[in-house]
Amino acid sequence: MRQRGFTLVELAIVLVIIGLILGMAFKGKDLIDGAKVKNLAAQHNKVIAGINIFYEKYGSYPGDGCAAGQPLAGTAICPGARNGLIENGNEATAFWVALIDRTNILTSAERRSMFGQDWNIWNSTGAGNPSFVGAGRPVAGSWLDLPGGAQADPRLVCALDRQIDDGASGSGVIRDADSITIYTPATDCWSLTGQVNVVMRVLP
Repeated sequence: MRQRGFTLVELAIVLVIIGLILGMAFKGKDLIDGAKVKNLAAQHNKVIAGINIFYEKYGSYPGDGCAAGQPLAGTAICPGARNGLIENGNEATAFWVALIDRTNILTSAERRSMFGQDWNIWNSTGAGNPSFVGAGRPVAGSWLDLPGGAQADPRLVCALDRQIDDGASGSGVIRDADSITIYTPATDCWSLTGQVNVVMRVLP
């Protein structure tokens, strides 16, 4: 009895179908990663926009001048001396209270990062700060920072840096603060591994 196998046409059709399925899977992953990068960029922009809206309305930055962890009851501004930076834990706490709880300029969801934690505000004094070492040490200013150090995906941080900043981990407004992962504008972002301590400048 003769056994019948697959014809070349049948095999070709199966291979084409498999190729299409694999292509869609890889394209889907690219779309998801691209959406994550856009989400990070939008979050950074929303916080900066929120700061600007607050400043236009109240004449000071949210949290600036707060000796306690929140503005005075029933207000959004703090009575202490203001210098345009969020310099300590009390001001950092009051920053979010002023933007979210007191004015509704931002929502709690807009503070939540895609990495699973809420953004904090961290003030860098610049090159003399012992908390950050290496080429990525931030310059003086107030930065969005994730609590606990390195926990962001370096591929997304690198792609974000390339999209809205200078593409280098040690300069600009998007940085790898610890210099755990170094990337340049020529680096293939999607080949990076591990985790990175990302900071994003919001003031001044």
